[in-house]
Amino acid sequence: MLRRTLLRFKPTILTAAEALHDVKDGATIALGGFGFCGFPFELLEALNQKSTKQLTLIAGTTSGPEDGTGPLARDGQIAKIITSYVGENSVLSDRLFKGEFTIEFCPMGTLVDRLRAAGAGLPAFYTPTGYGTAVSEGRLPVRFAPGKSVRVAEYSHPRETRQFNGRWCTLEMALPADFAFVRAWKADKRGNLVFRGTTQNFNLASAKAAKVCIAEVEEIVECGELDPKTVHLPGVYVQRLVCPPNIKRVAEFVVERKPGSSTGTGKNAHASRNLIARRAALEIKDGMTLNLGIGIPNMVASYIPPDVDVVLQGENGLLGIGPYPLPEEVDPDITNAGKQTVTMSKSGASLFDSAESFSMIRGGHLDLTMLGALEVSGTGDIASWWVPGKVLKGMGGAMDLVMSGCRIVVLMEHTDKEGKPRVVESCSVPVTGSGVVDMLITELCTFRFVKHKGGINEMWLSELSEGVTVEEVKAKTSATFKVDPNLKTMPRVDPLPT
Repeated sequence: MLRRTLLRFKPTILTAAEALHDVKDGATIALGGFGFCGFPFELLEALNQKSTKQLTLIAGTTSGPEDGTGPLARDGQIAKIITSYVGENSVLSDRLFKGEFTIEFCPMGTLVDRLRAAGAGLPAFYTPTGYGTAVSEGRLPVRFAPGKSVRVAEYSHPRETRQFNGRWCTLEMALPADFAFVRAWKADKRGNLVFRGTTQNFNLASAKAAKVCIAEVEEIVECGELDPKTVHLPGVYVQRLVCPPNIKRVAEFVVERKPGSSTGTGKNAHASRNLIARRAALEIKDGMTLNLGIGIPNMVASYIPPDVDVVLQGENGLLGIGPYPLPEEVDPDITNAGKQTVTMSKSGASLFDSAESFSMIRGGHLDLTMLGALEVSGTGDIASWWVPGKVLKGMGGAMDLVMSGCRIVVLMEHTDKEGKPRVVESCSVPVTGSGVVDMLITELCTFRFVKHKGGINEMWLSELSEGVTVEEVKAKTSATFKVDPNLKTMPRVDPLPT
């Protein structure tokens, strides 16, 4: 249970430096934000200038190399980071690979719920997310060897597991923090916070998990000026307010669409990826609620036929994602889970935090998820988050999505850059989920997975791209598969107009 040390009626209004006066070496700090969206840049800059050391940071994502967590890693202030996604933060990942601090990878939905559990006084919980992967089996990287080898020197330990109603789950511990750094739009002098757009993300759960929450806000109003119905975070969770004169509001990836285009910037110079996206769009049916992952899946939105009405969901807290914005519509506070600028659907949208988003996912409220992958096995395993010795971005929300119970369609190119098969007998890199894939679409063909009782899955070749033969697919696939007797040519939606 959290124990706040001071009774108080109203939060204190301070400068960033004053608000951090008791943030000492060894502190654990939960950070709000999803990429740059809703990230407390001013507080992190003040922390960097304070030169506090041996910090443990908790963050859903790790922001950028030049701002936020990047300077803390550069200056040796981090002892440990708990996150689901290192992503594009080259400064932080470089220091991580040199063994300068430890890391605890955690699926994104699990991470936000560990924070939420801490704030709610719950010591632990069980979740199906991560079972049968490095999370439950104890093979997550914790520390890398010093130098340039990118060799893992320490792995995580196996987790306690338990079966509920025939489904295996992993035990996860609550994640309390000493401090939370969050960013909101408005606050009143009682600490009630209002957020804009998709900035609720990890801010709410982080604030609730901490003994002391420091909120960086754009505006402070008098008590009573906020409509109670608009308050997202009650003031009981907030101890200090900071209102910088020029608060930083920037988008990590500004993506725009051209005037006259209703579909956005979905085109990509890589022809094979467009072919995959055009086939995948046919799996989307009218009335669906779905999640489109980063990469090729994100391109599919541009090919959804205009007469198909669907609702797109993002892990950062938006149900009803619209097209990319026109240049004059760009708002850094409205982004998708890929941290790109978007708009909200004109046919209806709702905003919430990441805990709510993953409740939708884990609770089975989605109809379809499309994900990219590094490899897919012949039994429907998917690997998407780590190539040991090369790429390590983190699992993000993918482990939660593949365990959601909805239909899982994977979109990827059939071979890697060297021509090696990515459709394999068994995955050579750590998996995101085991036996979870329902369909695989590549530029060459479509596979469907037939799932039998007892956990035995079979992969069937059901469609061939025009001009592709079964022999070519076999030559470029190392997994065993069966050929559908009704094998047909792969259909696709029409290409986008030029």
